[in-house]
Amino acid sequence: MSKKNFVIDTNVILYSPNCLETFDDNNVYIPAVVLEELDKLKSSYDMKGYHAREFIRKLETLRESGNLLNGVPLQKGGTLYVKFYNNHNHLPEDFATSKNDNFILGVALDIKNNSANETILISKDVNLRIKADVMGLKSEDYYHDKSNKEFELNKDVIITEEHIINNLYKNGFIEFDKLVYLNEFNNIIHNNEYLLIKSVENEKKSALVRFIKVNGSSGMLKVIKNIDPIFGVVPSNYKQKFLVDALLDANIKVVFAIGIAGTGKTLLSISAGLTSIFNKQFKKLVVTRSPVPMGRDIGYLPGRIVEKMDPWLKPVYDNLEFLIDQLNDDKNPVLKDDGFLKKHMNEITLEYLNASGIIEIEALTFIRGRTFQDTFLIIDEAQNLTPHETKTIITRAGNNTKLILTGDPFQIDNPYLDERDNGLVYSSEKFKQKDSTIAATIYLDKCERSLLAEQAAEYL
Repeated sequence: MSKKNFVIDTNVILYSPNCLETFDDNNVYIPAVVLEELDKLKSSYDMKGYHAREFIRKLETLRESGNLLNGVPLQKGGTLYVKFYNNHNHLPEDFATSKNDNFILGVALDIKNNSANETILISKDVNLRIKADVMGLKSEDYYHDKSNKEFELNKDVIITEEHIINNLYKNGFIEFDKLVYLNEFNNIIHNNEYLLIKSVENEKKSALVRFIKVNGSSGMLKVIKNIDPIFGVVPSNYKQKFLVDALLDANIKVVFAIGIAGTGKTLLSISAGLTSIFNKQFKKLVVTRSPVPMGRDIGYLPGRIVEKMDPWLKPVYDNLEFLIDQLNDDKNPVLKDDGFLKKHMNEITLEYLNASGIIEIEALTFIRGRTFQDTFLIIDEAQNLTPHETKTIITRAGNNTKLILTGDPFQIDNPYLDERDNGLVYSSEKFKQKDSTIAATIYLDKCERSLLAEQAAEYL
């Protein structure tokens, strides 16, 4: 089988600094202008700068084994080249040669014209792939970290006979292979997957269950008992009850809450975190979110880092303010006698919660390098993270730390991610494929914010 020529765009490297491993049995070309772009980014202290530095270090290691212009060997038999743009290989007049993207196109065109092997430009920039196509160049997205997940949010209902549900409540569980289901249900069941069991005879008879694998059997379905209000918040639908169960279960260490806007992902996560703190399961609640803008970049905002991050963290503060407003003498019995007395409820402010160390609002930009111990850690808007960034964050978890990643894969602001290759969905699928006993994924699809928000999510 002949080798292919792969030309790598800068955004692929920034998405995954380990991208060379995907193509290391072929000829890989790095346009010289990509090195220039990496050079400009390497001094940044954000994730782009980190990825740029990681890739440059890998290139330096490879450079020690040969000359990058002539080609250096890769681990699986491929060859890596750095390639300059050939000014004699003219681009279409409409494509200005002063743009770096067009230099990359020129390099790919030169390789194609001078090689018998198939040449493919790899880029996460949709427009660059379109430009390559109109020039007769084959181009592809970077697929290595794409999830195969197709979102079917309503495939969690099993119809069965009423006596089976009665036995479920009586025993608290049922072996999965003894469950008789009367509807079409062909899903592959993973550890900690949640299901709604409904009676065929009585539509009001149902049970919420979680699938738990047991060695030597097909696994069992464990009944989820009554879900009490958490910090004054009552789950509004059965999928929110699934989420609360996973958030409060000490055996589940990482929860992926995936759903459309207004489904309660962040609010329930913060509520569960505060409840866990006051029940002394953890020492602090840390909340952060990805600072990917819909408009101007963070660097254009005035002020110190706290002031720069405030617009991105505002939704977190909004949820905390809502929860604080819910506090009254009839709710939250978990708060009494814990050094946080009910009689002081009217005095509680976000400033007090921060100063007391109960809550820490952190900028995601500075989370790398930290280790979180005894922490309930929430990563909001995780759909804007790459798989590599998500891995970096999850590996920050120390002893007695629970990690919650929330996000809507259909509202991605990162220009180089989509609903299948973002870090939230990718990481969730990896844990499911390995049948992890400490991970759970909950898909939420019912907007509870308001009727307007629900219809906007559905219609727009």
